[in-house]
Amino acid sequence: MKKIFVATDFSKGANNAAHYARILAQKSQSALTYVHIVTLPVVDPMVSAALLSTTIDELKADAEEELKNLVKEDKLQGLESEYIISFEDILETLKQHNEEGLVVVGKTGQRTFLDKLIGSTAQNLIHHVKQPLLVIPEDFTGDIFENLCYASKLEFDEAKEIAQALEWNKYGKKDMIIAHIIEEFPLDIQSNTQYIQEILKAFPERGFIIKQYATEVFKKGIFEFIEKEKVSMLFVTTKKRNMLESIIDPSATKGILPKANIPIMIFSHQD
Repeated sequence: MKKIFVATDFSKGANNAAHYARILAQKSQSALTYVHIVTLPVVDPMVSAALLSTTIDELKADAEEELKNLVKEDKLQGLESEYIISFEDILETLKQHNEEGLVVVGKTGQRTFLDKLIGSTAQNLIHHVKQPLLVIPEDFTGDIFENLCYASKLEFDEAKEIAQALEWNKYGKKDMIIAHIIEEFPLDIQSNTQYIQEILKAFPERGFIIKQYATEVFKKGIFEFIEKEKVSMLFVTTKKRNMLESIIDPSATKGILPKANIPIMIFSHQD
């Protein structure tokens, strides 16, 4: 059974992420693992070790009570779940539980739960864990499977990631849209036409439709396409580039997360 890891600090954003993680778990017959990172308090150096230890124990006990309630609720819904309480950062914790599945986090405003934990962005996380990352906005309340879309500039072979997106789309109501976002001056790593033909060949049974959308800037085009097509969840793939490529054409997914108002699932492409 695959696992869905849900990072939580019990905030409104984290609770909404947990809500949708449960929906995904029910659909995919996955088990849930809640991950809570205990943030150690900043204390006066004069505070005794005994008092600090007591404070840490109380933080852990409070978190455990919240997590036990989540597991109890899951059991009532017929879901299998467990929890992890860690004093390490989120990256190290997930690396220690590097199983197949999905990592789900909440996003409040323009910051994700991960930003608070690791002082970085969710884009950085996906380069360090192998699981796909799903970011759920705090105020999102729609049907996540209503209209799924995989967006790309088609700069490299993304058949593996498209296949993963199609696995989720089988719980949807429509064919998935593959949005080919065409910039005015794209970095021509390989012919876009060739990649489209390879996609069609790789998926003879389809389950998707390809739509092209011209734009000056990838990020701008993504948001315009989301609005136009009423996308309910977006799939994107990011790829580590070498220094030269990063200077010429920074990662196309950079900057999408902060302003997104729908769930985004991010795959990390590995050569």
